[in-house]
Amino acid sequence: MVYKYEDYRYVHDYGKGMLYRGNHLIFKGNAWTGVLLFLDHTNNAPEVRQMFRNQLNQREKLKFKQD
Repeated sequence: MVYKYEDYRYVHDYGKGMLYRGNHLIFKGNAWTGVLLFLDHTNNAPEVRQMFRNQLNQREKLKFKQD
């Protein structure tokens, strides 16, 4: 599956991800890491967050307990 935002393109392929800016490969590796980099490079754009809403909602929030 291919996700596009401005000059960025993120390709998700069976657990692997590739992030491009224009025609330049920025990242190739784990899909979740690629999603996080895509969000980081697009300054957490609401449109990009919407693309990955389900994946972001599935991740467990860190819980800190006070000692």
